[in-house]
Parts: sequence; structure tokens; C-alpha cells
Amino acid sequence: MSNNKINVTVKFFAMLREYGPTKEAISVPETSTIKLLFKRYQIPKEAWRTIIIVNGRPHKDLETVLNDGDIVSIFPPIGGG
Repeated sequence: MSNNKINVTVKFFAMLREYGPTKEAISVPETSTIKLLFKRYQIPKEAWRTIIIVNGRPHKDLETVLNDGDIVSIFPPIGGG
């Protein structure tokens, strides 16, 4: 396993800001996934039903591997009714 790190920017929106800052640049191992970010920020599993945008594109798979320079935006689910 490699010790190489990548840099990603994580952005939290609305009520999810209680788990992390509005915007933060972090270093993570190069094989990191979106799920690792959720664990790193201690987002409880019941809050994992979020809208995830990576570099402007929606992602549903928490196992998506991140790349150097990615911007990960995490939004709460949109309520309807």
C-alpha cells in the first residue's frame, strides 16, 4: 500500500455544516473514497443519504475513489412533499 497523499477540497452545505467547515482543503491517502471522508468527519450513517457532487458531477457511490484536486461538495437530501 502506498503512502502517497492527494489533496482534495471538501465543502459542506446547509445542516451538514455541523460536521465540517464550509470549505476545507485536506490531504488524504491516494486510494481514499467518498466514504472515507464521511468517516473522517464523523458523519453518522443515518445522515449518509446526501447529495454528493464531485467536480460538478453528481456521485451516488460512496466507494468512488478520489483524485488529486477533486472538489467534493456534500449537500443534505432535498425534501419533497
